[in-house]
Order: sequence, then C-alpha cells, then structure tokens
Amino acid sequence: MKEIISNISEFIRLKICIFVCAIGMSGFLLFNPLNMSLVFVSLTSFLVAAGAYSLNNIRDVKEDRINRKKINPLVFSDKALPIILICFSIGIFFSFFLSLYSILFSLVGTIISIHYSFFKLKKHFLIKNLYTGFGVSVVFLVGAISVNIEVVWYYFLISFFAVIISMISDLRDYKGDKINFIKTLPVSLGYDVTKNLIFLLIGLFSFLILFFSNLFILLPFVFIMLYFLYKNNPSSAHSFAGYSLVFLVFWLLIGSVNYVYGNV
Repeated sequence: MKEIISNISEFIRLKICIFVCAIGMSGFLLFNPLNMSLVFVSLTSFLVAAGAYSLNNIRDVKEDRINRKKINPLVFSDKALPIILICFSIGIFFSFFLSLYSILFSLVGTIISIHYSFFKLKKHFLIKNLYTGFGVSVVFLVGAISVNIEVVWYYFLISFFAVIISMISDLRDYKGDKINFIKTLPVSLGYDVTKNLIFLLIGLFSFLILFFSNLFILLPFVFIMLYFLYKNNPSSAHSFAGYSLVFLVFWLLIGSVNYVYGNV
C-alpha cells in the first residue's frame, strides 16, 4: 500500500500539484470572503493540476530518464490513462460548485494542459514557458470566481512569476533537454545567458509586487531564489518558488480569519 501511494504521488507530481493548488487558493482568498467555496477551489485546482502533470509524465519519458534518473512505473501502466481522466473529470466536477467563470477556466486549464503535452510544445522555443506560466495560473482565475481588472492584473503577476519558475526548471533540466533536442531557453540561448535573464525578470517582478500589489510577502522567498541561482542550484531555487506560493496562502488565510473575527 505504501508503495502504491508513493507511485501515485510521484506520478501526479504531488508537490507541484500542491503549489498549483496554492495558486487557486490565493485567487480565492484575495477576492472573496472566507467560506466553504475555498474547499472546492482547492479540489478543482489540485485535481486539474494532477491530471495535467500525470499526462506530462507520460509524454516526457525520454527527458525524464536523464533529468530524474527514474521513471515512475505508472507511466507504462494501463492505469495511467484512467488516473488522468479521473483527475480531470472530478476536478472539473468540483468547479460546478463555484461559478460559471470557475467552470470555464477549469475547462480552459484542462484543454491547455492536454494541448501542451499532446503536441510536445516544450520543444518549441519559449512556448513552454508561456504555456506553463499563463496556462497553469488559470487556476488563479478558477479561485477568483469572478473577473475584473484587478483580478486580471493579479493573474498576470502570478503568471509572470510562474513563467520565471518555468525558466528555472529549464535550468534544472538543462542536461536532459539538450540531449533530447528540446529547445528550452537554456538550450537555445545558453545556460548562463538564461540565468542572467532570470535575474533580470526576478528584479522586474520584485518591483511590480512591491509597488503595484499587496503580494510583498513573496519578497523574502524571491531573495532566497536569487541566492540559490547565484550558487548555481536551480533545483532549490525552484522549490523555494513553490514554497512561496504555499506561504502566500497561509498569509492570506490568516488575514481572512482575522477579518472574519474582527467583524463578528
């Protein structure tokens, strides 16, 4: 049983699903009062991400043999497709407890992820980063439940951050992508050039969140990311980027709870 749970966790990339779930929860907590809808936002975001990354696991076998050293046994199992379909289906089902916008964006997120993996869009220069950044962050709109100018602006900020995270993952996977002719930024521009570009984008992102948002709580994590990139450790930089999203949820959650009790 323990091995089965471990295989499923690795197959859906549990840690990344938690990070994506945090994006959806952030969208809800930024624009809605604390209520039970947060549960459905969490489930929708997590399961749509689980379906997306499970499918990606199947399509990225060649690169993963080099980058991750180990291929999950479910990738070659007849259980793989049912797991993917179940994740997508149940994830979309939970969005029906939210709003019409949430249903729409959960469907959009599902279609984008299927399109990305099926057509191996990571092979094309920069497409992978834009697709994963703005595509994965669609769950932010699922969580926001409604759409207005402020929601779109914060969606852009979170997506911009996700693009940066995607570029950092390209640094981490540079060796396997280069061998398999995957035209990521590091493969196309060079490892050091891409790292310097990421430094520049992180600087711009820090400026935007400091002066044009209330997401400044992310800044300490951004500095940690810069430190690990400077030390040429993109794996740790990538992990701390994900942790920052989880921390953001707790920060927003505390603020929401304080607001509720302050108005009782």
